[in-house]
Formats: sequence, C-alpha cells, structure tokens
Amino acid sequence: FSLSFFRVGGSSMQVIAKGTEFMNSNLQGCRFYKAYLVNADFSGADLRGASVEDTSMDGAILKGTNAAGAYFGQSLLDVGTLENADFTDAQIPMKILPQICEREDAKGTNAITGADTRDSLMCP
Repeated sequence: FSLSFFRVGGSSMQVIAKGTEFMNSNLQGCRFYKAYLVNADFSGADLRGASVEDTSMDGAILKGTNAAGAYFGQSLLDVGTLENADFTDAQIPMKILPQICEREDAKGTNAITGADTRDSLMCP
C-alpha cells in the first residue's frame, strides 16, 4: 500500500487500508469516508480537519495524533488507543462522548500541541 495516494486535503473514499502505517504522516484535511482502517497506525499523525466518518476503525491507533478539528463518527469507540491525542474542536457525536470519556486510554498530553487528551475531548 502506498502512502503517496494520500495527500493534504486528499480524498480517500472507500479505501481499504487495513493495518496501514500512517505514523507521523501529514493527513490534514484528508477524507477517509467509508474507509476500512482496521488496525491502522496513526501514531503521531497530523489529522487536523480530517474526516474520519462512517469508517471501520477497530483497533486503529490514534496515540499522539493531532486530530484538532477532525470529524469522527461512532467508529471512534472502536479504536485501540486515544492516549496523548489532541481532539480540540473535533466533531464527535455527542451520544458517544460519555463512552469515549470513560475509556482508560483517554488520557495524557499531546507532545506537539501540549493539549490534555481529556480536556480536548471536553470530558468532565
């Protein structure tokens, strides 16, 4: 699988990217609509403004990502880890936010932005 397919602001609709390593990639504004991102590794990736709606994200790693202003769907519940991620101004369905905040891995501080994960999720 080639990462050259993905570019800032690119559209990756219905792509199958199972187990793909997006670590430390600049994916600002990318659209992953209906993508199959099971076990994908987004560690340290820049997902600002990305659309990750209506995807399959079982086991995906979002550790240390900057997902400020990104759009997420219910599949955020299925990711492997959210630790140290920044979700400032991200669009997350309100009905799943309590379950996201209850996760043990909804913790830490993003190394790039300095944002606290729980605070960026607006957890109580």
